[in-house]
Amino acid sequence: MAGLLLGYNFIFQPNSYWLLFVAISTAASFVISKKLKFVPLLLVCMVFGLSYTTSYINTQAAQSASSDIYRKTVVVGTVRGDPYWDKDRNYVFSLADVAIDGQAKSSEIRIKTFSSAVKEGHRVRVEGKIFPILAKPKYQISYGTVEIINFDQPLMIKIKQAFYGGADKALSPDAAAFMKGILVGARTSLAQPLQDTLNAVGLSHIVAVSGYNLTILVVLLARILKKRWLWGSLVVSLLLVWCFTLLTGMSASILRAAIMATVFLVAGYYGKKVSVLVCIGLTAVATLLVNPTLAIEDIGWQLSFLSLTGIVVLSPIIRLILPKRTKIVSELLAITLAAQIATIPYLLYLFGGYSVVAVVANVALMPLIPLLMLVGFGLSIVGIVLPNHAYLLGGPVNKGVELIFGFLGYLKAQSNFQMAIHPDIASLTFWYSCLVVLALITYNKNRDSELLPFQKPEQLVR
Repeated sequence: MAGLLLGYNFIFQPNSYWLLFVAISTAASFVISKKLKFVPLLLVCMVFGLSYTTSYINTQAAQSASSDIYRKTVVVGTVRGDPYWDKDRNYVFSLADVAIDGQAKSSEIRIKTFSSAVKEGHRVRVEGKIFPILAKPKYQISYGTVEIINFDQPLMIKIKQAFYGGADKALSPDAAAFMKGILVGARTSLAQPLQDTLNAVGLSHIVAVSGYNLTILVVLLARILKKRWLWGSLVVSLLLVWCFTLLTGMSASILRAAIMATVFLVAGYYGKKVSVLVCIGLTAVATLLVNPTLAIEDIGWQLSFLSLTGIVVLSPIIRLILPKRTKIVSELLAITLAAQIATIPYLLYLFGGYSVVAVVANVALMPLIPLLMLVGFGLSIVGIVLPNHAYLLGGPVNKGVELIFGFLGYLKAQSNFQMAIHPDIASLTFWYSCLVVLALITYNKNRDSELLPFQKPEQLVR
């Protein structure tokens, strides 16, 4: 991981000296004592990380769209993610696997247009000028000529679209959009005022694909199958994990959760001991091998691992000082506070402010998410099977979602509970150095304990 991160700011140029260094370090690992054997291997891994990141960045730069900006081009690509209407009533979608004027490129390009015929999975031809933008993706074509050249959609997308149709039949537009968000992360269909409310109270993560969604699915399946069919439980759970990952677009957060869930499922099946902290490190490396720039450029990746580490390190300590009578409430509060303690300093450093009501909103709403997911999934199936009668069953859910957003709107109005602090880098370093010390203490205490998967699923996977 150190090599992958250093490679972002250090241009690695392989030569005979580096090859000699690797050869000597590898040979040294066979002759020195066991206690020091890891040192030369660590150095070799760092060199590999440096070279890998440099190679990745060079490849991405060579295949980027930067050489094609400010000129009229023909772009062919596949629509990734759900298209949506923005606040200016533009129809927006992103193209991946693009070819610009016949040459394959690695860049993703955002398209703004007035046509709403384009759907996820369509192969599209767009003619227009490419401009750089200060957002992701980094390039955009506005109001070019759009032509769909292939209407075929992959099976997973067809399943998702059928699910969307069922939710729309059973629920009101706002409730259906909310259910799509908490189930498969389709936040773009949520009305802008509702998105603003979730952002203001620190709950935008519940309508983004996360490990929490995946945990609930796997835990329910494991409890149903594990006692009667252990091998089948493993196979079906792994299929569910990776189908859900593909269905939701393989974002950094869901990929991290999928890798961790896979490790714990396989380890649990073979009866192996697994350290959560070691698993976090291996998962971080695995995601960085897919894209080494995530740790530097992706705030979502950074917050995901900060919150997960905070939960593992701090929630056991917080539980010690909370009342023992209400175990479920104490557990939830400990997890929520641990994640907030780990991420708030970094958010203050980035944005200079944070809402205290986010803690209240998380504690109040998170216990309802599993129930809402179950009800939303069931109503979506009913909407597919009985489209003419599903809306009758969705009435109570529509009212429940309305009450939830009414409560969140009240919290949003409490502007007096805003923190306006901007810590410097020294304060941030001290804070996270303390967390590292706590992590080492936690690891040393629990390194010999057996952590079986899904005994405590929130800590292990979420």
